Amino acid sequence: MLPKLSLSLTAAIALSVAAGRAAHAAPMETPSGNAQINAAETGNPHSVDYSNRTSPSHSPTNDEINAAETGNPQSLDYSHRPALPPDDNTNAEWQSSESANPDSI
Repeated sequence: MLPKLSLSLTAAIALSVAAGRAAHAAPMETPSGNAQINAAETGNPHSVDYSNRTSPSHSPTNDEINAAETGNPQSLDYSHRPALPPDDNTNAEWQSSESANPDSI
């Protein structure tokens, strides 16, 4: 029993050492490796190179910002939107949209 156990332990240690060496091996660099990494990290504030990146020179105008925020409930101007006029079909539209919802009351 003891020789089998020692053989198993020896094999397990050998595999662990081999896996550790493979994990610490130098990664293979491809010519486009850095370009792919930089492209993936564009806009990521946690990237090492984020502070070295140039920021765009175009500053959005108020009209561009307002156009992007149209319909956004978190926009500061959302509460100032014009109210929709109520009509007789409001409840029917609401109920028909909720008919397939299992959580509706």
